[in-house]
Amino acid sequence: MQSGCSASSGHFRGVRGGRAALQHPLTPLSPSRLPALPQKASDLVDMINRVIREGLEGLVLKDVKGTYEPGKRHWLKVKKDYLNEGAMADTADLVVLGAFYGQGSKGGMMSIFLMGCYDPSSQKWCTVTKCSGGHDDATLARLQKELDMVKISKDPSKIPSWLKVNKIYYPDFIVPDPKRAAVWEITGAEFSKSEAHTADGISIRFPRCTRIRDDKDWKSATNLPQLKELYQLSKERADFTVVAGDEGSSPAGGSSGENEGASGPSQKARASPEQPPTSAKKAQGKLRHSGSGGGPTLAAEPSAVRGAERPGVKTPVKVGEKRKASDEIPCPAKVRRVLLDIFSGVRLYLPPSTPDFSRLRRYFVAFDGDLVQEFDVASATHVLGGGDKNPEAQQVSPEWIWACIRKRRLVAPC
Repeated sequence: MQSGCSASSGHFRGVRGGRAALQHPLTPLSPSRLPALPQKASDLVDMINRVIREGLEGLVLKDVKGTYEPGKRHWLKVKKDYLNEGAMADTADLVVLGAFYGQGSKGGMMSIFLMGCYDPSSQKWCTVTKCSGGHDDATLARLQKELDMVKISKDPSKIPSWLKVNKIYYPDFIVPDPKRAAVWEITGAEFSKSEAHTADGISIRFPRCTRIRDDKDWKSATNLPQLKELYQLSKERADFTVVAGDEGSSPAGGSSGENEGASGPSQKARASPEQPPTSAKKAQGKLRHSGSGGGPTLAAEPSAVRGAERPGVKTPVKVGEKRKASDEIPCPAKVRRVLLDIFSGVRLYLPPSTPDFSRLRRYFVAFDGDLVQEFDVASATHVLGGGDKNPEAQQVSPEWIWACIRKRRLVAPC
């Protein structure tokens, strides 16, 4: 069989050249059985939707004119949890219950971890998933010393009574006390049902550790009732479609002036609170060509989101005012995008001198937060930059507001 390497250039051939070299000595059974290269954005969109519907992890996109070069990474990976700036991913704060030996280069060390949650009703710990992704070599080496583990070598007689685990997940190592174990943020493509796990059969597909939660303990980690709620919310927004936008259209939010810096929320993830319904619809997930010579941008268009639907778009509210039902502008029934009650119950003092004050105020109030004026700072539950005025309130930063919006929930103060 011919090689896919070009001797004259020293580079590997591109997709077309490599495929031609492989197909040259072969006789295809039927032309219809040969894989087709997408010719239009709509073809690529159909392919992405199909692989996600079939439960596959995603696609790897390659330039058909690109070359295969050792050590070069010109390819683009598209997965469900990458779409919409990660808003389609599912996340839970789980406790490290045990560990397994790795394989290959990671053999002889703990590199696969058994993650679980606490069940208050049975007062036992349940398994949710095995996670081996998210840590680099340096972090793995550090975890070998930092994690308090007892080697049990999958011995059933050494499985503690507090752990509810099926035989296929008996670990090589176990934590002596789960209430003192580490808490990690585990992110995956979606919550799934796996009877092999004991957390009411709930698991996470394609899990990876995205953050070591030193700010959390077992009490503030996700427990089983919360995990069940997250699973239901995940299924409510599970049906979505990637759609192809018009040629030459700019990415969502590109003309609004709201995409300043990396700290703000993505305009593809949700509509801006001040945009009219037509803008909200345009801000939904699309596959677009940027018009600047770059490749198409991808995002998801969910058909359902967390929280109950509210038939209105919120208008700006001044400091010290509470959002009222009369402030809502009715939206056409076809617009299904809603804003979540992320900051419900949070009373924040936001000094007018804060950089980007107007934008922070607008987003915070739009997501159901209450702003208090300076004379009422004693009633605030959270304070930004004014801790001396209310020492009992939690001290937060602008990054905390953006982090809560990106995660679609309240996160630890930062």
